Amino acid sequence: MKFIKILTILSTLFFASFSQAKEVRGFYVGAGVGSTGIDDMDDYFEGSDSLFRIDEDGNSYKLIAGYQFNRVIALEAQYTKYGDINFQVPLLQNKTVHHWSPEALSIAANAGYTFNNGLRPFGILGLSMIDLNESKKVLDKETYVALRYGLGLEYTPLALSNLNFRIGYEADFFYADEDYTYHGAYSDYTLSELYDFTLDSFYISVSYQF
Repeated sequence: MKFIKILTILSTLFFASFSQAKEVRGFYVGAGVGSTGIDDMDDYFEGSDSLFRIDEDGNSYKLIAGYQFNRVIALEAQYTKYGDINFQVPLLQNKTVHHWSPEALSIAANAGYTFNNGLRPFGILGLSMIDLNESKKVLDKETYVALRYGLGLEYTPLALSNLNFRIGYEADFFYADEDYTYHGAYSDYTLSELYDFTLDSFYISVSYQF
């Protein structure tokens, strides 16, 4: 009899845990808002020899859609509209002479762990396609493939089990391949240089899981 009672208790706990695990599965959609930042790591625009300074203007906005497979893994797509990246000339009283209005479409794995208290730390890793939307052509291309990465923390209140609140940091890292043609005395030749940029955002979002 004692063995049956123990077996009954363990079975109840097992099925309760299984039921909780099923609850984290499903599609979800959401939206978020955050900051806009850029890191010009090669000083393409902000080097000691550059006449420019960079000013980030406006928030970033996100539309999020994904599928949560279990407590650990989700597959997530995002549309991110960054704020304007303004290139200003200090000698002209910081007049903006060029700007980007970047947009990004990304697909990424969202890996973390959903605890019973509703907290879920996670990391993001995937790829994105960035359209810089330059006000005038400066770089050789307008669209680039970028590495999307980030981390954050989600919270699902027990009383609102379909709502997920998130605070996070995400970034798109990409290379811009620039070609320079030099005209020599006997022939012309072209050199290529790689410049790397990171667009990033600290953001908050809310999503609904079906």
